[in-house]
Amino acid sequence: MALLPKGIFIVGAKRTPFGAYGGVLKDTPASHAFAVAAREAFKSANVDPALVDTTIVGNVNFLSQCDGGKTPRYCGTYSGVPLSKPALGVNKACGSGYQAIINGAMDIVTGVAKVSLTGGTENMSSLPLLVRNVRFGTTLGASYQVEECVSHQALDSFSGLTLVELTENMAKKNGITKREADEFTIESHKRWKAAFRNGLFNSEIAAMTMTVGDHEVEFRNDSLPNPEIKLEEIARHTPISGTDGIITTGNSAPVADGAAALILASEEALKAHSWTPLVRLVGWACIGVDPDEMNSGAVVATKKLLNMAKYQMKDMDLVEINDSFSAHVLACNKELDADIRKVNVSGGSMALGYAPGSSTARAATHLVHQLMYD
Repeated sequence: MALLPKGIFIVGAKRTPFGAYGGVLKDTPASHAFAVAAREAFKSANVDPALVDTTIVGNVNFLSQCDGGKTPRYCGTYSGVPLSKPALGVNKACGSGYQAIINGAMDIVTGVAKVSLTGGTENMSSLPLLVRNVRFGTTLGASYQVEECVSHQALDSFSGLTLVELTENMAKKNGITKREADEFTIESHKRWKAAFRNGLFNSEIAAMTMTVGDHEVEFRNDSLPNPEIKLEEIARHTPISGTDGIITTGNSAPVADGAAALILASEEALKAHSWTPLVRLVGWACIGVDPDEMNSGAVVATKKLLNMAKYQMKDMDLVEINDSFSAHVLACNKELDADIRKVNVSGGSMALGYAPGSSTARAATHLVHQLMYD
């Protein structure tokens, strides 16, 4: 937990469009997607990649990249960062993108760097399948099961509960209903539509050129938002954890692929190169909670940071809450006593799709541009 003793600024922030699971980005390595966002961030900020001192990238599923676990290194290299500069991969599950930004800021605070390239990237579509207990042979006729890597991320082995069950517990504790979760899902798509119509995403998205068949096409817009979806369509989904449950596949964020990159600079570098800051980073808070209450971590950390910075939720103009489930956003919002009209105002992962290593970096990127837009 820290309030920054000196100025640290975000001078560039871009993201790729987010693609559907098994969709347009399925064959694009995560490091390549990150590089697209990073190169556009450098261009928009007039920053020479050669000035980057450290590269820090959130990435949860490094097995999906077939690059020997060196995805962050390739992210920097493909972005134009000199080979002599180090790279670090961060895996903090859903908070990996945020943690990458924090680590970049820490490098600047400690004097390790004046400029840090941060963000997150994930290609969920290229995750391999698992077959357990066959490496050293099996008996004749033994059965085995092909498993999805994605499904194992949904289980907290310490508590023995799935993310759905943990979120259900938090939602019920706060009196959140299935209908409210369904309605917020629809609201997320509507907010995305309004932002899209107003051109809000134009400044943050780095378009990608994709090869389809024998020709190239430009991929510029997010694949998953469906602003025409109706409440009845969401409501017909049955609860995952039982008839009295809240969470369904309809009010859960769909799996997605995508990347986001943010350039952090010290005040010294900012002045030396006459860069224009987009926003100033004020501080952060990282905490741990009981695994049975892991979904409350964001609430506890936020309250600590607000208290340290001597702010209140009512002072915030915009709030981004990580939203793999609508019920989680609503529960966090209730515990924080935030104004829901200020939360995920342009739609979050419920509309755009969820990629663990990059979704919080995407949220931070969007928040930078939303603050400038407002």
